[in-house]
Amino acid sequence: MKNVKWFIPFIVITAILIAVSCGDDENPANPGSDPTASTLSATSGTTNTVFAAWSMCPDNDFSEYNLYRSTTSGISGNPPSTPIRTSSNASDTTFSDTGLGWGDTYYYAVQTRNTGSNTSWSNEVQVVIADSGSSSGYLTCYEIQGQQSSSPYDGQEVSVTGIVTTGGDELYSTTGAYAFISDAGGGPWSGLIIYGDSVAALTRGDSITISGTVDEFYDLTELTFPTDVQVISTGHTLPDAIELTTAQACEEQYESVVVSVTDAIVLVANANSYEIDDGSGSCHMGTRGNITEPSVGDTVDVKGPLFYEYDEWRIQPRDNNDITINGGGGGGSAYTCYEIQGQQADSPFNGQTVSVTGIVTADPNDYTAVSGSTYGALADAGGGPWSGLLMYGDDLAGLQRGDSVTVTGVVDEYYGMTELKYPISYVVHSTGHTLPDPVQFPTGDLATSINPEQWESVFVNVSNVDVTQIGLPYYTWAIDDGSGECFAGTMGDFTYVPVVGDPISSFTGLLWYARDNFKIEPRGDDDIIL
Repeated sequence: MKNVKWFIPFIVITAILIAVSCGDDENPANPGSDPTASTLSATSGTTNTVFAAWSMCPDNDFSEYNLYRSTTSGISGNPPSTPIRTSSNASDTTFSDTGLGWGDTYYYAVQTRNTGSNTSWSNEVQVVIADSGSSSGYLTCYEIQGQQSSSPYDGQEVSVTGIVTTGGDELYSTTGAYAFISDAGGGPWSGLIIYGDSVAALTRGDSITISGTVDEFYDLTELTFPTDVQVISTGHTLPDAIELTTAQACEEQYESVVVSVTDAIVLVANANSYEIDDGSGSCHMGTRGNITEPSVGDTVDVKGPLFYEYDEWRIQPRDNNDITINGGGGGGSAYTCYEIQGQQADSPFNGQTVSVTGIVTADPNDYTAVSGSTYGALADAGGGPWSGLLMYGDDLAGLQRGDSVTVTGVVDEYYGMTELKYPISYVVHSTGHTLPDPVQFPTGDLATSINPEQWESVFVNVSNVDVTQIGLPYYTWAIDDGSGECFAGTMGDFTYVPVVGDPISSFTGLLWYARDNFKIEPRGDDDIIL
């Protein structure tokens, strides 16, 4: 927060420095690496106690934390002789520093040490203790949140100060206005939603004081029906959005805090939210803001306050500045595999040139045709029936598993197998995405008589099977888990040679249709676990 007014003496000034990327000193090639530095936050509100919290060191060779306090800045260059807190427990990341001087200013920093005696420093945080004569009684968002799922002030009337991060007219609501505020320094537990018509006129960057009742509304901590809303000053710089993975965007500590995720695939479109995943685990993106909405299969960068409703965490982009759609997507100029499959044996796009978006599940190095041309496979990021599509042609070089792509080619029903043939072009939007999990089946359910058309070109898995036949026509063999035989193919790049009677604990591959039979085509030795 810049230009803090002198007449708010109790506001905490916090500077956040993003932690350096994780390192592991157990790496023999780099034995002298410094430990991962923590990110520190510290607040005091109207008390003379500072509540400090810092991010956990993830390194295997962690040794200890040392929390230092000083009355002058520059702790890392000239630390006090004794830390106020030392802990050798990596998960012990909080401390309450009590009995401090009213009206005084303090500086805090955390030193992390590893077993090789290498050290690193967190950001340094300045905290101004309130004047003991102050009668304002304002709390911080951090204090209201209480570092737990339910606020310790639930049901109480309180007064809070903060910076508006989301204006009262930015998120759609049928019941009343929402706004979000934050402690000036940002960080975990630094946000709070305020609800009621009196916040409608608030805009981003307003420094405010506000009174109201703390309410746990369907597990979302709110300040409801606020009164005495005072805009102290305007135009303040907002705390930086906290960069997270989609899995981290489901954590309570970021509730009502502005966060961001990048390179997330849109898995599912719901009525008023989208399920998105960057490969770490999914969260949701809401649609309360005035935004251009993505399509299933799009890769998106999203920023906004983290909201909780309908039993799910949702990042709520406030406007189009909070969302970047990086390509792909169903409908319009590009289709999903599900749309191309048409939920029927023959694609409704048969013979047409189309663009299809998806995640590459098999690349040109995985399967080779007898003709010498190569195959690849796409899948909708969310998986499920009708979610796969085979690609065939000589122009797939460069594609790799996990690529999010849009591929243009001709849809062809080749002897009952829906293919995207002779790709004209492809665009890689992003890389390294997690593939949809293979669908588990008993072997008997993949026999031709069952006709599992909806799983064509989808990766499937069978387990605890025995090889029952080898040397069958058209380069096939058979496996059985006791529920009935299904066929397996030899088009993949694997070295295993099947022998009748061999047990296989896990067998994964693309469900292929050829010569009037379905068969499982493993990509390589990793798909065959003996």
